[in-house]
Amino acid sequence: MFDAIVLTAANGAQARGYRAELARRRKDGRLDPGVRTLALSDPGGRRVGSLGATVRALAKIDLDKRTLVCHSGGDARRTPGYAARGKAFIPLADGALFDEIVRNMSRLALPEAGVLVVCGDVAPRFDYAAADFSRPGVTGVGYWDGYDQAARHGVYVADRAGRVRNFLQKPSREAALAAGAFRRGKLAVDTGIFWIDAPTARKMLRAGWKTGDLYERFATELVRGFAPFWAHVAGRGELFHVGTSRELLALLGRDGVHLDGCGIPREAMDLAGGNVVTGVPANWPKKVRLAKNECLAALPVGRDGWVEVRYGLDDNFKEDGKWEKKLFRLDGKAVSLKELVPRVNAVRLAAIPRNVV
Repeated sequence: MFDAIVLTAANGAQARGYRAELARRRKDGRLDPGVRTLALSDPGGRRVGSLGATVRALAKIDLDKRTLVCHSGGDARRTPGYAARGKAFIPLADGALFDEIVRNMSRLALPEAGVLVVCGDVAPRFDYAAADFSRPGVTGVGYWDGYDQAARHGVYVADRAGRVRNFLQKPSREAALAAGAFRRGKLAVDTGIFWIDAPTARKMLRAGWKTGDLYERFATELVRGFAPFWAHVAGRGELFHVGTSRELLALLGRDGVHLDGCGIPREAMDLAGGNVVTGVPANWPKKVRLAKNECLAALPVGRDGWVEVRYGLDDNFKEDGKWEKKLFRLDGKAVSLKELVPRVNAVRLAAIPRNVV
């Protein structure tokens, strides 16, 4: 059980949506009423990274209690249907990804004081009861997996006692070999979980980091001796991770289609397959027709407006430059997804029923 839960957001609009999500979970009993909840946005609309966001969260909580910090301030550029809502609220069979993260992390045997930091787009699954967080400093969690998975995530290089000697980010096979990361053909893949004890959290506040990535800059400082750095590596585990729209469809789609929060039934749509459709209201003014591998997100703006966002299943707004391109219509003007997302009415978005078809 956590005394407090903090969700980090990319902007004020997203943070308002997160507060609505947290309030609904408090009301329906999914969150204990005694748990303090916060949704913190990056200041001034400028991205500060997971390290900057963590330090901002530390300044808002009681470090003598147990807090969960869930980072969900990413742009979700490779899953445009969730760019505004946040990947933490991708729906699963029993709630959202966020709910599974909270349930699973609540099963860990954690000390009474400190901060557990997790990624909002990943649900790690491993032997929770066996994880050891009793040592001072920072303890990360990994699990043994093959190189193909390790190449997409962080990798721990630890000695037999569990002390981390190196922390690699998406390493090449050559870099992993040179660092001595392989053990019997496997590598210790990072789950995104960092337990930070109270003394180290206070030291982080004194360091005053404003920006940076927790898993790159802070991990580098830990390896250099900022605080003791340990790794608990589970013998077995897996990461439920939605990185792209195609992965989303493969993990959650049914018969080649993923519908989420739509007021129009699937049988009333003309879908060719390979479609992700999110948030389309019942009063959508035209029939939904999507070609093969075409996707649609309806984003609420203002009190009652909507913006139609069409994109390809394999569109990568992170790497193909489309995030900044003017592709969509808002108030008669062409806007980019980067410009549109902060203007979404996130409270209206959070209120959409999450019926998944």
